[in-house]
Amino acid sequence: MENKTNTPGFEGYEKFLKEKGPTTQLPAFDPNWIGKQPRFIVEDKIMNVPTAVILRFPKMMWLAAAAILLFTIGVWITFRTSKPESEIVRGTTLRAAVVFVKGQVSVMRDEEMKLHRGDLLNESDIILTGAGGALDISLTDSSVVRVKENSKLILKQLREDNGFQIKINLASGRVLNIIEKEKKTSNFYVETPSAVAAVRGTSFEVNASENESMVFVVEGAVEVISLNSTKNIYILEKSKLVTVNKDGEIESIDISKLNATLPEYKEMRKNLGSLDSELLLDVQNLKSAKTEEELSKVYDLSIERIIMKDGRELRGVVVSQKKGKLVVQTLQGSYILDEDAIDKIKY
Repeated sequence: MENKTNTPGFEGYEKFLKEKGPTTQLPAFDPNWIGKQPRFIVEDKIMNVPTAVILRFPKMMWLAAAAILLFTIGVWITFRTSKPESEIVRGTTLRAAVVFVKGQVSVMRDEEMKLHRGDLLNESDIILTGAGGALDISLTDSSVVRVKENSKLILKQLREDNGFQIKINLASGRVLNIIEKEKKTSNFYVETPSAVAAVRGTSFEVNASENESMVFVVEGAVEVISLNSTKNIYILEKSKLVTVNKDGEIESIDISKLNATLPEYKEMRKNLGSLDSELLLDVQNLKSAKTEEELSKVYDLSIERIIMKDGRELRGVVVSQKKGKLVVQTLQGSYILDEDAIDKIKY
């Protein structure tokens, strides 16, 4: 069959191509090419790379991850085991009792509440007194602290562990203390911003401010320790007074202040004696509750309304009643009430 074209002028190109002919030649056919398999050879080389080469990087990664994990666990254990413990971690928590109140005094817990005679105080309570205010706190049946006006006192530790273990923190203000150690293993400390007074069984006074603390001994002896890096120690005896400044410097002053403070200490002893030791022991086992229903079940007693002669109203259970006093537990706290101070009880 003869091919023809209708393209004008194509005859000239056709003649030229026939004369020129192909400029390149295909290579001669080689039957050995059929047996060559380059794709499979390459894949075979890749698949046969030594395993150690392939796993070297992931193995290093695994070792690094394991090392980091072990380090993290070690740090966690170190911090967990080296966490400082509180100085008193054992023993039974005690309650203190308010045995005297004058003027503006309050306790700070979840909120600030006015204090009255017979109120029971707990570890960590913050006591505040205003101008002209004062209160006596019975820490044990033989120890009492008077918090003077414009003071802030924290009941830092109230414990019993083979003897009373008590620590109070006077952030500011003034306290008078009568401390009788019933056991040699008992300890009583008063902390201030600049010093710690460790009691050996005595009556003494502590004043505290941001810049200076003062300790005056009425009876017995007190060990005063400065809180700065020097940790200076001074043994203070009867009728002696020391001041400790914020730099830890202790200055001893021989002062005749005894006659001025003796009347207050006598009053404090009288107030302490108004609280029966057996009754104070009973209140150490009082239990708290979150609802009145729970409180009623805990004691198996009905909730009662106690109307006081000063206008206060308490809702709770009367846990015990003896020697002219009622022990009452409410949702807000615990109380020792004089029968004479109660107007009526509604059941």
